[in-house]
Amino acid sequence: MALAAQIVYTVQDDSGERGTTSINVPITFSLSDYGEFASGMGTLLDALLSGRLIDAEICFGVDLSGLINNLLGGSSDVEEIGAFQFRTADNLPVSVNIPGIDEGFQAAGSDDLDQSAPGVAAFITAMETGIVVTGGTIIPCDVGEVDIINVEYARERFRASGSKG
Repeated sequence: MALAAQIVYTVQDDSGERGTTSINVPITFSLSDYGEFASGMGTLLDALLSGRLIDAEICFGVDLSGLINNLLGGSSDVEEIGAFQFRTADNLPVSVNIPGIDEGFQAAGSDDLDQSAPGVAAFITAMETGIVVTGGTIIPCDVGEVDIINVEYARERFRASGSKG
């Protein structure tokens, strides 16, 4: 089953509060077409707002139902996060917080995650060196597109229910 793409717009009011709205679109167009659509729809939305249109993000869904570990564990908890701090080639920080981290990755007597554990090591390697796809290798980066080159730390943290990370 194909999943629709989603254009997510962020609006800011005069008190600095932000809200989002989204519009689903079919997945049959090029990335540049989606950019044109997002800009055109943004112009229409902007005319309806008393707030300020901050940005638009293009999101594509991916069917992950076939993952072998995509099952709920008896003690799973999204309030337990894996907090990873990476550095870019420009030495800028990039944080990735993974909710529901398996407590089995926690190093004994510490809040550090065991970076030598196969799952943790594989994730860190992919963040630092990328994942090979048909068109080349996609290496994660910061918002300025500077490649991530190393991990600074990996820890278990806790967050309040409903928060983003």
